[in-house]
Amino acid sequence: MRFNRSTGLTPSEKLLAELCDTSFLRLWSYPNLYKKPGKELCDLLVVFGNDVILFSDKSCAFPRTGNLTLDWARWYRRSISDSAHQLSQAERWLRTCSDRIFLDAACAKKLPIDLPSPAALRTHHICIALGSNERAEEETGKNTLTISTCKKEHRFQIGKIHETDKWVHVLDETNLSILLREMSTTSDFLEYLKAKEYLFNSGNFSSAESELDLMAYFLWHGRKFPIPTEKFKLDPNLWQQVDTNIQFAAGRERNRTSYFWDKLIEYFTDQYLNETLETGNSIPVHKYERALRAMASENRFHRRILTNAILERADRAKDGYVGSILPSSQPETHYVLLIGPGDTKDHVSYRKARTEQLYARCIASKAAQPDTRLIVGLGLDARGVKGSSEDLIVMDTRAWTTEQISQAEKLRQNLGYFVDGKMQRTQMIEDEYPIRSL
Repeated sequence: MRFNRSTGLTPSEKLLAELCDTSFLRLWSYPNLYKKPGKELCDLLVVFGNDVILFSDKSCAFPRTGNLTLDWARWYRRSISDSAHQLSQAERWLRTCSDRIFLDAACAKKLPIDLPSPAALRTHHICIALGSNERAEEETGKNTLTISTCKKEHRFQIGKIHETDKWVHVLDETNLSILLREMSTTSDFLEYLKAKEYLFNSGNFSSAESELDLMAYFLWHGRKFPIPTEKFKLDPNLWQQVDTNIQFAAGRERNRTSYFWDKLIEYFTDQYLNETLETGNSIPVHKYERALRAMASENRFHRRILTNAILERADRAKDGYVGSILPSSQPETHYVLLIGPGDTKDHVSYRKARTEQLYARCIASKAAQPDTRLIVGLGLDARGVKGSSEDLIVMDTRAWTTEQISQAEKLRQNLGYFVDGKMQRTQMIEDEYPIRSL
């Protein structure tokens, strides 16, 4: 194993690590990092390109002194104020000492992937504040905290944290698991955080009864918040309405297939971390991470689209090779898919031929779609055949010369890959929230 990560030290940290591994995947999610021997940086760090998500996890019992105002003030200080301070200190360390972040308390093993430069770094602060829900329900009838943009803290209400200039997103027992379940990719989660911060900074947003109501509005309105021109307050119980909506449930059901994409990323990650790849084991972690990040950048809906396209072609490939160019949700990126029939008597020769053809198709695809910069090639076998093998090729064509592109066009014409008249164009149509469930 190239490196070992922590899986969380406390029960709440273990839960957070498991949830983040599922949403953000293991190559980008790192619990319990350290900056000095025995000195923790933060409870969990997600590094994804120029975006870094910092988590501080506080599980504090809510006091019962008989004075609710005092109880709230004490819990708030221990759970939220202390978290905000920890997160600010962690960001400061990232910006000034990014080469001194470690996986272990002895500070012997460095963080294996690259952090962005201070100029490019975008941070997002998340406070996991556990322990207030039971008391909140007793006092307010709601088992979660109200979201508000006010600067002064009120009981069971979260607004701008005065200990820091950044927005701190406060999650609790009620919304943590649900938010990470619905925003189950790094792209989806970051998109929500950025949209939420933009809404709050507009100056006209007032409040929402809960974080889940905010998320419900965002999901049901095309993953957007309004740009309010006057004071704007969300209606209560939006999450209950969306969660029980037939179309939303149908979309969630259809998303089940999309986890094929997650499993494929994790499979490549496993092979690389265990150094069991047929080729590529010598690639440094930071370079391998960049290659897989293209796949991990797809949001949940586009993973569904890509998976459906792959599975449909995997059924057809039982009768022979099926090659395709599949679109990415990211500008300047596309996928080249090659699925072979598999299950041959000479698997070594078959695998070699499939890999060579995939490589050639990746080059030809640059000529077919010259505006593409990043080409990701996926070699798979037909569904249901005995045995299986997978290939991953990543080409960054940013520095390709005119001569290289000319050679790509010659190869494309000579082999007939992605040439008009020999290529069938298929339109992929998918509703995120279909009217009917399958």
